[in-house]
Amino acid sequence: MRNKLLAALIFTVGLLLTPVTSGAFAADPPVSLLMQVSGTVEHSRDGAAWKPVTRNKYLFAGDMIRTGADGSGKLVDQASNTAQTLSANSQIEVAGAALKVVSGKLSAPEAASGDLVAGLGNRFAEAQRYTTVRRGVQKETAIKLRVVQQITLSATYPELAWQSFGKQHSFVLTIDGTAHTVAGSDSELIRFKVPDLGPGKHSFSVAVMEGSQKVAEADKEGSIIWLSAAEDKALADSIAKVRAINAKDDFSVANLLDEKGVTVAAMDLYRKYFDENKDDNEMRPLLIRAYNELKLVDLKQKEALLYNDKLNAN
Repeated sequence: MRNKLLAALIFTVGLLLTPVTSGAFAADPPVSLLMQVSGTVEHSRDGAAWKPVTRNKYLFAGDMIRTGADGSGKLVDQASNTAQTLSANSQIEVAGAALKVVSGKLSAPEAASGDLVAGLGNRFAEAQRYTTVRRGVQKETAIKLRVVQQITLSATYPELAWQSFGKQHSFVLTIDGTAHTVAGSDSELIRFKVPDLGPGKHSFSVAVMEGSQKVAEADKEGSIIWLSAAEDKALADSIAKVRAINAKDDFSVANLLDEKGVTVAAMDLYRKYFDENKDDNEMRPLLIRAYNELKLVDLKQKEALLYNDKLNAN
């Protein structure tokens, strides 16, 4: 009995000492997108410290926005995809899932243009599952490859991506029975531009090679949904509508591509956005989710650690 109690105590202490970082206390999905910012517009979390807003910004419960005499902006509700204009000399607070006017004027809701917040809430909520990380866990030495289960590609967005295992390991990508040799790389991911395919669904598999010997292969096949020329153009038109609102709004374009399953291109724009906006940690789970979808395990782990470090520092 005494030995059992001692074993239980050691197990419990071990759990307590294991460095685990969790995103369990991260925010719920954003409530609104502040865009078309002009003049003096400021943001605060506590009503005491205010910082200027110069770009699109996602707002969460508890956030506050105020405008100066020359300030204005537009707020897009992520659930209803409706927009409201915030006038000069106004202040709003995100109260739960609603916008509360503290002072000034907020216009009546109207339909928002473009797919600015398409599917954002659901993806953000799902992404919270991937922000939990365990520090100090030894990396597996055995090669274990997984590939995206389904991805949308097109003539405009033809890139497929999967995890790299060093320059010494090349790959054989097989799409519908046709093999393509892909060189290894010391970078963290492998990219391959898929040749034009017919519209519709195609299966693919990836084998890991060392010289002429196959040393591993993906545990499951993946599938590619190749867009027709008309579908590719329709996607380009949707992106153009987003860019027309704000030509530099990479995050909204990434969100749109993510919604359409064009995950590699979405990942690239998410990465570009966070490289340029390192302080916008609240939206980082969307990049972590993209890494998870693409089965880029190492990149997902690194980004989750960064997210939690910044979250815990606040």
